[in-house]
Amino acid sequence: MNRTIILIFLLTIAQISWAQNCDFEIRNLSNILNGKSELIEKSEYEKVVGISEKLIEFEPKSELELTKKYPEIFKLKDSCYTFSANQNIGIGIKTPELKACRNKVQTKEYSDYKFKGTYCGNALIEITGYESWGFLSVDLKNGLTCFTMGKPLTSDGETAISYSNYYGEEEIALTDLKTKEQYVIGIEGWRTIESKVLEDVYYLKLESEFQTDCEKEIKYLKLKIKN
Repeated sequence: MNRTIILIFLLTIAQISWAQNCDFEIRNLSNILNGKSELIEKSEYEKVVGISEKLIEFEPKSELELTKKYPEIFKLKDSCYTFSANQNIGIGIKTPELKACRNKVQTKEYSDYKFKGTYCGNALIEITGYESWGFLSVDLKNGLTCFTMGKPLTSDGETAISYSNYYGEEEIALTDLKTKEQYVIGIEGWRTIESKVLEDVYYLKLESEFQTDCEKEIKYLKLKIKN
């Protein structure tokens, strides 16, 4: 088989695979938190929009302020802060710790962080790396930390939702802010354009993107922690 035939074969397989992604398929990345997600009708989503709860904003705090107030939690060593975490191989946390490091070399080893502030007893640190980004929520009582790709949003300080798109796949996470346990899903070819919360249940409006051969669609998703 010559190179031309091989190339045509690979392109055909890629096109078939891409066409299959027109469907709304939820990929379970982690479910330690025992969460649940389901598609809902537009009418149910619109009812929630009118009575949704207000989200809590974080209070800006500098790195200096937080390190001085919580020296036992924020210990800088070799340009890194290290925090305890729940191991979760499904979303890439393979060790019982998370790090915020600063290494501004223009290589794949690049990393940086920025202290954004505090919310609901947590410090919020934005981290960036080579083709990666996200947020660390650090419990200011015990240092227990979790990672979310998007900024965590909460209305009650107990659970939070976050979402961000990584090269075409929307990653959505529900987080228990006390235990740092998470329910994380991925949806290829879609992006969250709006979210609402009511009584610990989160409602998302998603739009299809990155799918040039598919019709543009809107879907509505409900996420909650199972009782």
